[in-house]
Amino acid sequence: MKQKIWDAILTANKRRKCGMRHTCLILLHVYISICLISHGGLTQSEQDIKDFSLNALLNIKISTAAKYAQKVSEAPASVTIITSEDIEHYGYRTLDEILMSVRGFYTRNDRNYVYVGLRGFSRLTDYDNRILVLLDGHTLNEDIYGAPSFGTDLGIDPNIIERVEIVRGPGSALYGTGAMFAIINIITKKGNIIDGLNLRAETGSYGRLQGSVAFGKKFNNGIEILLSGLWGDIKGQDLYFKEYDDPSTSNGWAKNLDWDKYYCGLAKITFADFTLQGLITSREKGIPTGAWEMAFNAPGAKSLDERRFIELKYENKISVDKHIMLRGYFDHYDYRGTYPYEDINWFDANDGNWLGGELQFYWDIRSDNRLTVGTEYQDHIRADYRNWDEDTTYFDNNFPFNILSLYLQDEYQLMENLSLTFSIRHDKYSTVGSSTTPRGAIVYNPLKSGTIKLLYGEAFRAPNIYEVHYEDPDEAKGNPALKPEKIKTLEVVWEQRLSNTLFGIVALYNYEITNLIDQTIDPSDSLSQFQNLSKVKAKGLELELNARLKRGVQGYVNYIFQNAEDANLKKKLTNSPSHIMKIGLTYPLMKYFYASAELQYETERITVYGTKTDPYFLTNVYLSTKLLFNHLKFSLLVRNLFDVNYSLPGGFEHKQHAISQNGQNFTVALKYRF
Repeated sequence: MKQKIWDAILTANKRRKCGMRHTCLILLHVYISICLISHGGLTQSEQDIKDFSLNALLNIKISTAAKYAQKVSEAPASVTIITSEDIEHYGYRTLDEILMSVRGFYTRNDRNYVYVGLRGFSRLTDYDNRILVLLDGHTLNEDIYGAPSFGTDLGIDPNIIERVEIVRGPGSALYGTGAMFAIINIITKKGNIIDGLNLRAETGSYGRLQGSVAFGKKFNNGIEILLSGLWGDIKGQDLYFKEYDDPSTSNGWAKNLDWDKYYCGLAKITFADFTLQGLITSREKGIPTGAWEMAFNAPGAKSLDERRFIELKYENKISVDKHIMLRGYFDHYDYRGTYPYEDINWFDANDGNWLGGELQFYWDIRSDNRLTVGTEYQDHIRADYRNWDEDTTYFDNNFPFNILSLYLQDEYQLMENLSLTFSIRHDKYSTVGSSTTPRGAIVYNPLKSGTIKLLYGEAFRAPNIYEVHYEDPDEAKGNPALKPEKIKTLEVVWEQRLSNTLFGIVALYNYEITNLIDQTIDPSDSLSQFQNLSKVKAKGLELELNARLKRGVQGYVNYIFQNAEDANLKKKLTNSPSHIMKIGLTYPLMKYFYASAELQYETERITVYGTKTDPYFLTNVYLSTKLLFNHLKFSLLVRNLFDVNYSLPGGFEHKQHAISQNGQNFTVALKYRF
């Protein structure tokens, strides 16, 4: 009987794959026909294609690494920039898709959230709270678990992103808790860049429907506005999990549980030296995996995340050599989880409200010396966690806290081609004590075309509300004695312009994490508790080559080797591939017609059960064309073109060792610019 069931599953799967391939081929033929009809025998000339030159890329100024504008070659960190052109040419839809092209980053999807790893570190059953995600400099990590968002739960329309600044390494010396591995700053476009109304509609695999609208304008009175809205509804897939292949659990099939509903609204208004910005995001996601021992294939399993903030910022160059920045903000985070079990429904919830302010001042003391000082205060007036079932409330407490921070940075130009940067920050928590974190960098330009950076940094992650306070009379207890996690990183980066069109990077790094927080069982009472237990050591090599050729042709290739291990157990970390290679190419086939492809290879990862996932090789293809005098854009995105069957590790909450990822899928989109 099991063999018959398995044969039926295989047959259905083959039919599904054949049907998907057939659909993608039809769409490809339609797409090519549209392009040929629209552009006929047009030939391409250099003036028809915008020249995305290497000079333009290398001269982009970023603000994330030092909290003021500087070129990548000057930044005291290893930095990657993803531009709006990159997003447009490769068809990225979410932040995790953007990061999948960046060296050192890797992702996984447990069918509830998308998680991101970097430099061999991404703990399973964790919330990526060692990476900071910013929106125009405003931190998006919430205050209960310290988690950022990378998928549809972030919700920001990629069409309003000007660039994404990715700063690797410890960043606590300027940003405080959580900036252990990277700071990812999403910079939105100015209103005058949008300059009008943009409408976008898309559909695709898994019942995907999404729409977005963006309006931007700079008025004659100096007011500049950006308004953006995005809405999405994805029906999802019926998923098969062999671990539940039993008649009592629907023969392993989770049906109508992989759905995803989300929306996002953003507003930014700038006038003179003031910027007012607000964001609201919401996502509700079905949970099809039976996680946390829920009843498998039971309707109602879901999570809801909502995030809001409003910020007013003032920036002014008060003299030739002095600059001031002042901002105040209010943030809100809300989570609701519903977990159906055989005889009862269980719920949990978080609410976080906090307000804060930051004052920053930098002074060019001399032409070769810039001093930056700043202070930040946050008052988390509400930070609660609750869990209950239909009959009983098990935990319901609020844990307000505050943080006072001071930071200082000095950049000194010793010689024309040699600079030193030193930063230090002190964070005082009302709950878990204080942390002081330094960072230092030597930036040397032996040649005008090359830069060598020697980087040292420390960072910390303060224990979050859940780790310190969560209690359950029969299962868990809090630990107010938890200490902050700490990381020390040493890195050497060589950035070299190889020609007018080629730019290469070589990076070597070594880091050590101490006081790593793990959940364990206290033998004295058999209750689980978070404790500072583990220690991690890692080292790695990163190679990258970027090409910006003539006539709009551009591409990249990067490779990383990483070895991260538990220093106490002398074992390789879970969810840590040793080798990752990525290749991307975008090519204008004719006027207004771009074709792009990305290839991604990754070796195996170890699961929490000690098993290994298989290596995989993915191919993504994106085609786009502009019609009607450059007002209408039609695009086709096919991800996992060859329908590779691959799985990535689940967490301790999953019965599955590894969770299947998406097969071949497509998205068709129309965008109209008024």
